[in-house]
Amino acid sequence: MDRRNIYPLYMVIVPALVFVVFFVIPSSIGYAYAFTNWSAARSANLRFTGLENLVSVIRDRKLPVALVNTLIYAAAKTVTVTFLGLFFASLLNRQIRTRMILRTIYYVPAILSALVVGLTFSAVFDTRHGIINEIIKFMGGQPVQWFGGRFTAIIAISAAEIWRNTGYAIVISLAGMQTVPSEYLEAAKIDGASEWQTYRVVILPMIMSIVNVNILFSLIYGLKMFDLIYIMTSGGPGSSTESLGTLMMNEMAAGRYAQSVAVNFVFTLVLIAVSVVWQKTSETWEYAE
Repeated sequence: MDRRNIYPLYMVIVPALVFVVFFVIPSSIGYAYAFTNWSAARSANLRFTGLENLVSVIRDRKLPVALVNTLIYAAAKTVTVTFLGLFFASLLNRQIRTRMILRTIYYVPAILSALVVGLTFSAVFDTRHGIINEIIKFMGGQPVQWFGGRFTAIIAISAAEIWRNTGYAIVISLAGMQTVPSEYLEAAKIDGASEWQTYRVVILPMIMSIVNVNILFSLIYGLKMFDLIYIMTSGGPGSSTESLGTLMMNEMAAGRYAQSVAVNFVFTLVLIAVSVVWQKTSETWEYAE
């Protein structure tokens, strides 16, 4: 069937124009400022400075820290959220009486604002009266200053981000599992396959495209982490928990506008590289009927 008879040409042209006008052009103009002397002290009479800002950003000690932290946040979120999404989706895919209530409960964190989640987990990991430290003290341990060091602060931030996004991964994974034909599951059962064998050989290969979507979203939004970091630590102590997102914000707040855009330019390149590599890699894993 000729798709041109189904979808008129204007249905492609209009979205393309909207995308170009409201995204491509503004983004291109924004990136152009990375190659100027734009700052809080100079908003007029801008001049072209070449790669000066990019070189300055790359040489800055904060960029490697922010880049490594960003990759840590993305990796921790992607692996944990994907695993938990599959695990809880498998449980909720069973015929249990409370499955609808549980699905709602698991998804609630996904609809909460970053401010609520950030403040909640800041209280949970509070040094003096946080729930985590209260449990540690009850077990005879010493309270941990979760936001006093890079490693522990990253753990606290990652825990908040994982808790916030697991519900979304559960919903997507569960939707994929419910598309698996029941005939395949019955055939595996007749052949004597265990639940784990059925899941590994039948279900997982058939929902790999859904798993790849979860992984890609977790990667992209993990790399773009900003709000929870800014709410919980503002990139501190010092700049030890800084991500590329918070680094951009802090550069802008300091009046170094061109350097902030230069960080954004580097950030965009990282996002594109990770997305392309993952898309090419994940194509070999997906099930083809």
